[in-house]
Amino acid sequence: MLNKIDKIMLGVLLALLVLSGGIHWHLVGEKAVEPELPVAVVVEEAEELPAGTVPDFSSMVDVKAKKSAFFGFLLPMVQKENDTILQNRQRVIALSSQSELTENDQSWLSDMGRKYRMRDVSAFDEIFFGELLTRVDMIPASLALAQSANETAWGTSRFARQGNNFFGQWCFSPGCGIVPGARPQGETYEVQKFEDVAASVSAYMHNLNTNHQYKTLRQLREQRRVSKEPVTGADLAHGLQAYSIRCVEYVEELLSMINSNKLLQYDLNDKG
Repeated sequence: MLNKIDKIMLGVLLALLVLSGGIHWHLVGEKAVEPELPVAVVVEEAEELPAGTVPDFSSMVDVKAKKSAFFGFLLPMVQKENDTILQNRQRVIALSSQSELTENDQSWLSDMGRKYRMRDVSAFDEIFFGELLTRVDMIPASLALAQSANETAWGTSRFARQGNNFFGQWCFSPGCGIVPGARPQGETYEVQKFEDVAASVSAYMHNLNTNHQYKTLRQLREQRRVSKEPVTGADLAHGLQAYSIRCVEYVEELLSMINSNKLLQYDLNDKG
C-alpha cells in the first residue's frame, strides 16, 4: 500500500501527465471514462461506512486504490443478489423433477414466471421449466463489475452519485429519475433513481434476465450450463451489444476491462 507522501506524489505526477497530453480522457454521455491501465486490481475489504453510504470515489486520486475500493464496495452486493437468484434456481430445478406439485409450489412457480416475464404460467410442463431456468440464473460478477465501472466511470458519474444508479438503467415515467443533459429533443426517458445501490444491482440483473434485448446473453449462459462449463462474464459479454449504442465497441470495452482488472477470478470461484 502507498503511504501518504507516495499518494500525493502520484497524484501530482498524474496531473502533470494529463496537462502534458500524456494521458487522455474522453466523455461517454455524461460520464468521464478514465483510461484503462494494465494493472491487476486486488480487492480489499471496503471501508466501514454507514448503511447506504456510497464512497466518494471522485476524491480518490490513486487509480489502483480507487478501483480496489470500487470493486470492494460493489462485489458483496453482486454476490448477495446472485446468491438469492441461485437459491430460487435450485428450488425450480428441484420442483421440475417432482411428479406432483403442491398448491403452494404451483403458486410460487406462477409468481416466479410472472416475475421473470414469461407469457404462459398456466402449465408447469417441460417447456415452462426450461424457459424459466434460462431466466432464473446468475450474472457473472466479472460482467457486473465491468459494466458498472464502465457505466459510472468508476462510481463518479452524476447518475451514480445522485441516483444510486450504477448500471445506467433507464425509466420512462416522468419524475422517475434524472433527466440526462444530452437527452435528444422529443425523448422522454430518464436515468432511473434507486433507493440504494443494492436496488440498482437487483434491477440490473433482473433486466438482463428478462428483457428480450438480452436473449442472446441468456442463450449463451444456457449453452454453458448444458455443457457443464463455467459461466463467465467474458462469455456472456457477447450478448450485450444492445446495452449500448456503441454495440461491438461496447462489448470490446467490457472484455478489456474484465481482462485488465483480472475479474474472471470472481467467476471461477463462484459457487454458481
